[in-house]
Amino acid sequence: MDLPGGDEVRSWMHGAGAWAPVAFLVLCAGGTAAFFPKPVLATASGLLFGVLPGAALAIAGFTAGALIAFVIGRLLGRQAVERWLGGSRLRTLDEVFAKNGLAATVVLRLLPVIPFAASNYRAAVTAVRPLLFALGTALGLVPTTMVAALLGEAVLDFGSPRSIAALAAWLVLAAAGVLWGRNLLRRTGGQT
Repeated sequence: MDLPGGDEVRSWMHGAGAWAPVAFLVLCAGGTAAFFPKPVLATASGLLFGVLPGAALAIAGFTAGALIAFVIGRLLGRQAVERWLGGSRLRTLDEVFAKNGLAATVVLRLLPVIPFAASNYRAAVTAVRPLLFALGTALGLVPTTMVAALLGEAVLDFGSPRSIAALAAWLVLAAAGVLWGRNLLRRTGGQT
């Protein structure tokens, strides 16, 4: 059986009308707060809507979902979040967020090994201000979501130069996030 091409999948989405982007945005927001893997949705955004529209929808949805999780985390409180997600490094995180809230949030978005949803709940019980968290989330999501959307658009042509370039860009972003995060930890006196 032949798989449908990206253009065919996108035409199905356009056939769903104006509700398709709204439904996808709501799925991204709800999925983010409910621990659904963000890379799956970010990649799907490119396949379903194309790189730029898909990434814009995903970034808006992920940012909304991160804020939902942030509010829930603040309402639950530090002890509940520590019991739920573990709190062994929460003190160090708190120091980093207190001194570098915006930069720390951007770094969190660049690190592929830190689960997105868990980082939202953990950040909620640190000293980061909600506005800096929202701004850092949106800014940090731009490069990684664009790369994932590009991969999604090329998913049916995975060996193409475009998909290889997207994978290479993802690795560069991850390395940049690790180095930037280590620098933030070092500057705040945390462990590296």
